[in-house]
Amino acid sequence: MVVADEQALVADMIKNKKVGVVLRHAPYGNSFAQEAVDSTLAMSLLGQDMTVIFLGDGVFQLLKHQQAADIHQKTFSKQIAVFEHYDIERIFVCTQSLAHRNISPESLCIDAIGAAPAEIKVILHEQDTLLSF
Repeated sequence: MVVADEQALVADMIKNKKVGVVLRHAPYGNSFAQEAVDSTLAMSLLGQDMTVIFLGDGVFQLLKHQQAADIHQKTFSKQIAVFEHYDIERIFVCTQSLAHRNISPESLCIDAIGAAPAEIKVILHEQDTLLSF
């Protein structure tokens, strides 16, 4: 009986939380990007209301035509493309980060919502929990 009560308590604590995941690092050369994608997909499966924000060098994760096989890694653009199948629909990209890196929205692998830094600040404040990678 106690275990069932504890499980119900934990389930209630994590139910329908707004979780924001901020991806700030380039896709290759460290494990941040992979950990962010894995965490985002796992939390989505747990029923969390996910918001994903790409900013800084994290915008490189969204580029089409990545050739990660050359460095024996998975291509992030393909992994990110499955977000829609996990009901992750709130995906934002910092327009300032794109501009600073001369990346056009047409070169992205998904239709992320462009947001200025001030808009991203508001989005971040709307979240119950933030994870930064």
